[in-house]
Amino acid sequence: MIVLEGTDAVGKTSVINNLMEYQLLDRDKNICKLFEFDISLIDRVKKIKEYIKYNNYIIFLVNNDKEELERRIKLRNTIDEYDKYTYLYNLLYLETFLYMEKNNLLNNKLFMVNCTGLSIEEQTEKVKKIVHKIINNNWKENKYA
Repeated sequence: MIVLEGTDAVGKTSVINNLMEYQLLDRDKNICKLFEFDISLIDRVKKIKEYIKYNNYIIFLVNNDKEELERRIKLRNTIDEYDKYTYLYNLLYLETFLYMEKNNLLNNKLFMVNCTGLSIEEQTEKVKKIVHKIINNNWKENKYA
């Protein structure tokens, strides 16, 4: 399974809807629970490492444009407490990815798309390239053959 994750308003649902042809792409609420302020970076990293160990792939979407994230949140009918801190949650995803990248913990199973300044269509294309890479690598290893 390929899981798409990121903070609210980053474009996860739109990208998943645009890539419905890939039924491998989904969300997993267990991952987003790791991105709370009271969970340490080291604990997040441990859980992500455990998750990807069992043939799961994760693509983080991050958007470093605070104003754009806030604009998207304001378009919603209902704004909850989590939405008010969208940008800060976004930074948790970024921090986790950068830490894992720096420490060679990605294992070709954790990817990140920087969505800053991108349209949903551009985000979708970047995610699509990663999905193709994952599928091609798995076919070579006979995981999906």
